[in-house]
Amino acid sequence: MENVGNKLKKHFPNMIFDEPLGKYSTFQIGGPADFFYKLKNKNELPAIIRFCRTNNIHYFIFGSGSNILFDDRGFRGMVIKIETKEIKVIGTTIVADSGVPVSTLLNESLKHSLTGLERWIGLPGTVGGAVRGNAGCNGLETKDVLLKATIIDTETGRIKEAGSLYFNFSYRDCKLKKTGEIVLDATFKLQKSSKSPADQKKIMQGLNRRRLQKQPFGLTTGSFFKNPSPDKPAGMLIDQAGLKGKTIGKAQISAKHGNFFLNIGGASSKDIIGLAQLARRKVKAKFGIELEEEVQIVGKNKLIKLAKDNAP
Repeated sequence: MENVGNKLKKHFPNMIFDEPLGKYSTFQIGGPADFFYKLKNKNELPAIIRFCRTNNIHYFIFGSGSNILFDDRGFRGMVIKIETKEIKVIGTTIVADSGVPVSTLLNESLKHSLTGLERWIGLPGTVGGAVRGNAGCNGLETKDVLLKATIIDTETGRIKEAGSLYFNFSYRDCKLKKTGEIVLDATFKLQKSSKSPADQKKIMQGLNRRRLQKQPFGLTTGSFFKNPSPDKPAGMLIDQAGLKGKTIGKAQISAKHGNFFLNIGGASSKDIIGLAQLARRKVKAKFGIELEEEVQIVGKNKLIKLAKDNAP
């Protein structure tokens, strides 16, 4: 790896080596990545991906780390954190780089008296993550406001613009999870607001208060599992399986919300995964429903899925 490291430093002087990943995830869990790069300029991404592919380096790209569990053993390859921040308003549209936090997107819409994003108050993550996961809260999903996005094909390096229909959005999912394409920026279609920014803020604060009343504080990624259906949310199923407050090691299923998994101080990825597997088994045994994780679990060189287990 030393020779590759020297080449990386030559081509990308800001490359970091053996960087702990825990500090970049809201779980605060994760060992070191061999190589770590904070992407400030989206135009650099094709060259970095090309370097990784040419040198057989596994790579993983993420934004805010609000929906990720990194392995305690770290990542054998390169982890790229997208921190691109350009944002501009054109009429009633906002064009935002994938690294722009959702909170910044909301503030920019208020500043320009635009409406359509208020229900996203309190939604964590970045623009790129929102598109990839069709993120949403308070009944508003990314598909409802996305006009188009600029994406890069990691296989060919080709950059293209794609309209909303291209992404084939579904609940907490989109086509990019299968194709591996990466969002560089996204354009959101909003409307002019008849309310003042102060009135818009009051509406948003009310929504956020109600949201926070239902959710625990702490080191968490928010909802760990997707809701199987609107009338059978994962938190309710986990609660009825008798698992609220359950701990394994230093990880806990919140006593306030069954779909929130917490690092209560020094939890390992193994602790969190153990709780998740337990929740899946108990829910499957009691209700015959297979929970599917919403959180990305990043193994030592790839994304991994929880093993299916039918045992009670």
